[in-house]
Amino acid sequence: MSNILEQANNIINNRSEEKERQYGPMGEGFERAAMIASGMSGKEWTAHDMFIAMVALKFSRQSYNFKEDNLLDAVAYIGAWQNYIDETGAVNAKSEKTLLTEEARQAFEQEDTSDPDFADQSFHGQEVVASSPYEEAQPSSHPRHFLDTLISLGANK
Repeated sequence: MSNILEQANNIINNRSEEKERQYGPMGEGFERAAMIASGMSGKEWTAHDMFIAMVALKFSRQSYNFKEDNLLDAVAYIGAWQNYIDETGAVNAKSEKTLLTEEARQAFEQEDTSDPDFADQSFHGQEVVASSPYEEAQPSSHPRHFLDTLISLGANK
């Protein structure tokens, strides 16, 4: 039996064409997963964040139940993360995020407040009030409704 590093190398760097066809390129998959997580959470996620989350999940599982597979997966994700960094040229997880400069933020705010439809904080006779998607029931067609249903099913177990 080979050691865990050799096994992880085979999983990540000697990935079969079938796996590539079935799941797509790993880096691209993590980029797509980051977009999905961003949409679901309302917070910006990057592929780097996804790699971090997957490694953290494996370590969390390991803390409950020692299984070599948890460690193997964690090492494989770390190796895949390094490959992603090498391929994209991104040095750290924060390099993909761009913050607004103070000047751009002020221009954005000025643009928002100069709109006459919103100047009196009303829209078609109704007061404009921001609401959190996490505080009220969503229509059944809303993605958050599906997540709320899954969460409630898990809580009932």
